[in-house]
This record gives sequence, C-alpha cells and structure tokens, in this order.
Amino acid sequence: MNTSFLYEHRCKCGKLLLKGIFFDGLLEIKCKKCGIFNSIGSIKLADDATHYLMIIDDRGIITNVSDSACKILGYAYGELIGKNIIQICPVMPEEISKKFFGPESLLKEGRFFQLDTIHKSKDGRNIPVSVFFKAYRPTEKGEYILISTSIRDAKIDENNLGENGEKFLDNACDYYFRIDKNGVGEYVSPSVETLFGFKPEMVIGKNYFDFLPEEARVEAKKTFDNFCTRELPYRVVRVGGNNAQGKPVESEQYFTPNFDDSGKFVGYHVLGWLPKNP
Repeated sequence: MNTSFLYEHRCKCGKLLLKGIFFDGLLEIKCKKCGIFNSIGSIKLADDATHYLMIIDDRGIITNVSDSACKILGYAYGELIGKNIIQICPVMPEEISKKFFGPESLLKEGRFFQLDTIHKSKDGRNIPVSVFFKAYRPTEKGEYILISTSIRDAKIDENNLGENGEKFLDNACDYYFRIDKNGVGEYVSPSVETLFGFKPEMVIGKNYFDFLPEEARVEAKKTFDNFCTRELPYRVVRVGGNNAQGKPVESEQYFTPNFDDSGKFVGYHVLGWLPKNP
C-alpha cells in the first residue's frame, strides 16, 4: 500500500496524536498538550484480491488508491488518480456526489457509513461491492473521504441494498424510496410517512406515477422510460404531487440506477430533497 496513506491525526488544539492509516477498532488518545481525549475511529483496511482502498477529496476526485484497487478495477495507478468517483461508480450522478462529498456533506469527520452499490472496471464489468465511507481531515487543505471496498458475495447478500445502505440513503437526503423497472415501489424510508403521511403499505406495491398529478404523469413516465431503457441516472428538479392529506407538495428527486449482484439493472433508488427555506 502506498506510504502516502500515512496521514496525521491531530487534536483540535493542533497537537499531533498519531501518524498512520486507520486501524481496526476505536482508539482513545489523550492529548499531551491540552488533556482532551480524542476518539480516532477506524474501519478494516484489508487489501487483497477482494478488498481495496481509495482516498477522494471533497470534490469527489480520487487522490490515492491501493495496489489491489488497480488490479481489481483493471486500471494503472496513474489512470485512477484524478478520476471523479462517479467514473468508477457510474450509478451515482454528479449532483448526488456533490451532496455526499461536497462542503455540506453529511459525511462529517468521525461518521461512518456503508453502502452496497457497483463499481465499473476499465473493461466495463459491473462489480457488486460493499463500500465503507469515512470522512476525515488529514491536513488543513480540505476534507478527504476514505473508501474501503469489498466485493459482495451474491450467495450471502440476497438484497443488493442492505439495511445499512438503506439507512445511509435515508440519512443522506430528506426521503428515499426504491422502485423497480416498471415504477412499482419496493421500499420506502420512514421519512416518507413523516413528511408526507404515506405509510409503507400505501406505497410499496403501488406505482410511483399514480402519486403524481394526472396532468404530469404522461411526461414523467416518458422521461422515466427514456432513461430506464438506457439504464442511466437522471434528475427531476421539480416534482409536484399531493401528500396523504391531499395538500400539494414539491420536491427535487434523483433517480440512481439499481443493479443486482449479477450486474443486471433492476430499477432505481430515488432520493428526494424538499425545497429549502430562504
């Protein structure tokens, strides 16, 4: 593994606590300068034929990768450096990567998330992976995201987006749901009921387009079919509809492709954001 992964961990007062990569477990270190106890979280950094590591900056640009990342993805080291993470994870549109990895990202220092998704190799193969995200600040220049990835075993992972992944998506936006290639609901986050009053049983098994105003359904279905046929992500800046009480609501939605463990396109993850108050 490249020595540049050996970043510094400092106390808020600036005192150097530890220099090195992340470890298994959780370290509690008392600062010798100010006396404050610092928690340094960690994730497992296996680097072998089924695990690899990446570092990206707060713009989503890959700044470092482990040797196994090059071997598994089929790229030379220099080919991966400088790529945007969405070039490796094509089911994540640039707009969403900015919300995850930009200055306002929910991946704050010390937080840790897991997400099941796919990475695309240089020769075009879809590789089902479990990705572990952790944000930290190794220098004063900006935030970095540590991505540790393990290849998923289809025999073990029957649902291509596990419970941790659902929680990650629900926490990363105002609401989240999953639909199949026909637009039929398969999962809905608890926030949908909180925000709109729709219980899961009112959404799961129902068609997404039935919740849209009648005058908007045809155009929305046409857009969906266009991108669905090509298995591409897309964004709807303004989605109108009614909540369970019949009151009109608007939101912004991102449709990100959902692939099963064999790499087959099976529908969309839909992430929604409500308009922000000025």
